[in-house]
Amino acid sequence: MAARKYLYILFAASLAAVCHYPALAQNGDSTKTRKDTVRRPITLQKVEVTGRPVSSFRNSSSSFGAKIREPVIDIPQSVSTVNKELIQDKMEFTLKDAADNVAGVGQYSGYDEYTIRGFRAENARDIDGLRGYNVTYTSPLLVNIERVEIIKGPTATLYGNCDPGGTINLVTKKPLNTAGAWFSMYRGSWDHFRAEADVTGPVNTKKTWLYRFNAGYDDGNSFRDHVFSGTYMFAPAFSFDPNDKLSLNANFSVSHISTVLDRGQPGLENDHNLLSTPVSLSVIQPGDYLHETDIASIVSLNYRISAKLSFYAGYLDYITRQDVAEHGINSYISPDSVALCYTAWHYPTTTNTLNSYFTYRFGTGSIGHRLLFGYDRVRSSVNLDQQYYELPGEFGQGSGIVGTLSLLNPQYTRRPVAQYQPSGYDDDASDVDDDVYHTQGVYAQDELSLGKLKLLAGICEEFYKGDDDSAGSLKETVFLPRIGLVYRITPNVNWYATYNKGFDPFEAATSAQVFDQPFKPIISRLWETGIKGNILDQRLYASLAIYRLTVQNVAVNANDLSNPDLFVQQGENRSQGAEAELAGNILPDLSVMLAYAHCVAKVTKSDVPSQIGTLVENAPVNSGSGWIRYTRSKGKLKGLVLSGGYTFAGRRNTLDPATVLPGYVVFSGGVRYSYKRWMLALNVNNITGETYWSGAYNNIYKWPGEPRNCMLGLGFRL
Repeated sequence: MAARKYLYILFAASLAAVCHYPALAQNGDSTKTRKDTVRRPITLQKVEVTGRPVSSFRNSSSSFGAKIREPVIDIPQSVSTVNKELIQDKMEFTLKDAADNVAGVGQYSGYDEYTIRGFRAENARDIDGLRGYNVTYTSPLLVNIERVEIIKGPTATLYGNCDPGGTINLVTKKPLNTAGAWFSMYRGSWDHFRAEADVTGPVNTKKTWLYRFNAGYDDGNSFRDHVFSGTYMFAPAFSFDPNDKLSLNANFSVSHISTVLDRGQPGLENDHNLLSTPVSLSVIQPGDYLHETDIASIVSLNYRISAKLSFYAGYLDYITRQDVAEHGINSYISPDSVALCYTAWHYPTTTNTLNSYFTYRFGTGSIGHRLLFGYDRVRSSVNLDQQYYELPGEFGQGSGIVGTLSLLNPQYTRRPVAQYQPSGYDDDASDVDDDVYHTQGVYAQDELSLGKLKLLAGICEEFYKGDDDSAGSLKETVFLPRIGLVYRITPNVNWYATYNKGFDPFEAATSAQVFDQPFKPIISRLWETGIKGNILDQRLYASLAIYRLTVQNVAVNANDLSNPDLFVQQGENRSQGAEAELAGNILPDLSVMLAYAHCVAKVTKSDVPSQIGTLVENAPVNSGSGWIRYTRSKGKLKGLVLSGGYTFAGRRNTLDPATVLPGYVVFSGGVRYSYKRWMLALNVNNITGETYWSGAYNNIYKWPGEPRNCMLGLGFRL
């Protein structure tokens, strides 16, 4: 309460300064500090990216960390970026591919779930700072993505409810005022084929209307039995910039994927040898499917009301339609054979997100202020129709069984699905009718500048309501403070410290999350300090962060064989550690991206005494990645690019204490040659053929990484 009272007084004083010192707010004075903080016009808070003249893995600024575009070194929290140069260089086609480049971020499972600072993140994704809806099983293509930003730790003060470990923001490609086009095709292992197009330019001669159109198609099989995927995406975007005060942007995307739900490599009963079955083994049967369509529409407005005052509003409409039919494991009937179950569901969701705020720049004496006041609203509606089946004529009424499968000698035949009958099995998620997840928040933030010192203070009141039977119509009002301090050690090196509080309430039931009791809101608290700097004539960005993150009511999988989507909540987990990142150009022709994380994430409170003090699942103590690229810019070999790197993770626990995933190091490399408008590239991944697992719930549900594979690319630029 004392902290809340102090922050309210701080913002009241800021407002009073605006009211009582109009001359200062409008006219400024003759001091250098006042000239910098008062007379400088406000820049419209655009999220568009116009490209960089030097090819580099470094990103110097972000508007995601404080909703005001500023240098990354001035943001008092860890913000990591994977930009399009690195994405293209490594031929990373999905978000799951790109996330491994960031310190402290890894795979939690084979789904679209991540481990960020030791905690599972399954709803961590924003689009241009607006909350979408994660359906967990599929990972989005990066066809229309300029860069991926990840804020470590809670972001609730500015973005409402959030995953405790961090938030992923997908920054979309915006129209450019110079005409251009890029076309590329790729061919790789397991019949992988991909094609992309990116076309942009002005619509009229005054260049007030701009457009951009991105499209992609991806199709291929897998080293996993009966796993395949076919995806397409169309993403048009338009901008209207009639003057230096107003900017309108509209981005749309339609994507569709036809694939299967891969539950991972099952092991033998009571056998914790990870290689007791081949890594290619799955229980997917011919005819199983996962069809998903996602439609995202974003409209944003930036308006500079005066030299000191500006306004931003963004609106996202996100529609998802998912249809799934899958055979899964019901139970073991012998150590090497399982009984199969069959489940089908139709899962439509609609999410609407509004993000609006004013920013105002003024000064009080020698102190500069950047005030931000805003209102956010997110509403998701869910209508889940899920049905369980059985084959009673052969296995008996109420068995929930439709067939059997030998894990050592699997026979994949088309099952008599037409003869399956609805079973009596039911749970809380089998019939969800118009569940609504609704949250809104009002927030204020003041960034005070005095010489070498900056103080960022933010408060938010979050109002949550969950209209769901299993949640008991949960209502929560949460006060969310944020305090950050930045001190400029040198013109290019800053020290920072921060405290953040996070909040993650119950979200409308999904097919990927079923709870055995009413959900308790997840509360997180972050303490972090570190150093950020732009070194080597600002060609290279370096950061070091030390943190402690405590999370109450952590949700984890229940480790129930017959119900793989059942989750329970633990008492309290805590992670603490350090992260280091390096990105940019060591030399003009030598680019580097290095990341390392040391994270000790443990269970500190639990209803099960034996869990206390154990490392949490899928959270390696040591992990990291690196990528180095050399570009020949002159001579006979001009246009030649050589690159290579690695990804590693230490041993990891799973939800089954007897199942431990070994550590691994995966090496990859590539060669590329550009001549005039043409580009030819070859990448080889997992060069040494390392056998590893990216994540697991237990020995039944574990996901192996890809063995050695290659990809050949051909591109043409107009």
